[in-house]
Amino acid sequence: MIAKYILPLSFFTLLVSLTSCEDFFETTLELDPPPFEKTLVIDCIAHTAQDTIEMRISRNAGILEDIEVNELIVNDAEVFFNINGVNMQAERFTPGFPSQSKNNYRLILPTPLKANDEVSIEVTHKDFEKAAATINILPNIAIQSATFTEDGGLDRDGDERSKVTVTLNDPIGKNYYAVQILAPYWDEEISPTYISSLDPSVFESFEGNTVLLTDDGYDGKEKIIDFQIYRLSKDSAEGNVKLVWYSISEEFYQYSRSLLAHKNTADNPFGTPVPVTTNIKQGTGIFAIHNQQLVDVK
Repeated sequence: MIAKYILPLSFFTLLVSLTSCEDFFETTLELDPPPFEKTLVIDCIAHTAQDTIEMRISRNAGILEDIEVNELIVNDAEVFFNINGVNMQAERFTPGFPSQSKNNYRLILPTPLKANDEVSIEVTHKDFEKAAATINILPNIAIQSATFTEDGGLDRDGDERSKVTVTLNDPIGKNYYAVQILAPYWDEEISPTYISSLDPSVFESFEGNTVLLTDDGYDGKEKIIDFQIYRLSKDSAEGNVKLVWYSISEEFYQYSRSLLAHKNTADNPFGTPVPVTTNIKQGTGIFAIHNQQLVDVK
């Protein structure tokens, strides 16, 4: 007789469980967001050999603000530069090409920037604290050679690649670099291309088609690094592949790594939020000027 009541009892328990689950998923949670202070955001990444410095000036947003990214742009700030003791003011900039749409201020330089220049930026606005940063442009390093190989082996995903092999002399002291490779596309336009490396000193950047390096393991020594790119014939590559080598600051290296990690976890409800490194005083963002070398790949 006991067996008769097993099914009804189990069914009743299931109903109670489902009802409890329904109530659970309809529960409203009240969140207490962390303290938030509106600040100016400086997004200024430039390099030597340019005749202008372009930048975006905006503000940050709170976690509960329902606002479009474009609404954060600040177009009525005053942006000042000091280059080796000479003061200059940037002007409001209206981009003419889609690739420039991220920028809204521009400084026209009297002469190109160079290694060891001291450059400061200061942004003021009536509604915010003054935001500022100062950097010194790093010197170049010696690139001994850059050579192309059509059959560059397989990348981490098992895809066939070509490669560019770079030999460099790393100066003594902690150094950081960023690397791009320019190569022809199907329409023969020379543009930054896919780049990766199996070398443990090479890391992904938040910028597409760019990688980051540290000199861990070869400080002050000669180093040979293979960079893999999309498969390219030797005839197409001849005279058309170039290495872009940047000497970058530790601050930019940490900014790029943290921004990439932040983006990779931003849409993950179970991930831990990653704070983005900044070098802006009383504000946020990044101010960086890289020393650039353009090397022909043989």
